[in-house]
Amino acid sequence: MQYLSESINLTVSEFTAFEVLSNPELILRLSPYWSLKGFKSLSDSPIREGSRSEATIEYYGKEVTETHGLEITEILKNKKISLRVANGVLKELTFVIEKNNEGIRLTHQFLIDSDDEALLKGTQTELRFWLRSIGEYLKIAGGKTLWRRFFKWFMDKIWLRLSLPERKIAIIITKISILELVLLIILVIIWNLFIKQE
Repeated sequence: MQYLSESINLTVSEFTAFEVLSNPELILRLSPYWSLKGFKSLSDSPIREGSRSEATIEYYGKEVTETHGLEITEILKNKKISLRVANGVLKELTFVIEKNNEGIRLTHQFLIDSDDEALLKGTQTELRFWLRSIGEYLKIAGGKTLWRRFFKWFMDKIWLRLSLPERKIAIIITKISILELVLLIILVIIWNLFIKQE
């Protein structure tokens, strides 16, 4: 068994961080390495010790789908959440929230049942990017402006409901649309400045 961890400093409140992190479905959707294909709560309340759920995930680029049982093993309000994973190499994931001068220090920790160096290195990278994704979402969730509220609504209702391939396609289409708009504006300017005057 090996512990891997990453930490990040964020200018959000302990309450906001705990509220987001106590939603296992949302946390799983924020991973940049898989798509959440299904999530089922097996308990009445998802945010107390002993609460169980089941998540079906599809790993991006591998075409592998697995179902994992999750159980909250420890929960300290605004401080810590630990989830046990019933099967697979990942045995436990933990979030520790520590208050600091600017907001919080968030630590994300994995307990891995493997000594394979390549697997551990890859998992450390996965942990780092997953934590970065969670941190970006927390910044949006902690914002009070109308723009951030709209963006959080968009993330919750649309973006995080898409699979990873669907998100990549949406980004490509958006980039192409922006490029087309820029080219159209350039053509209109050229037409008005050079061709129309002739």
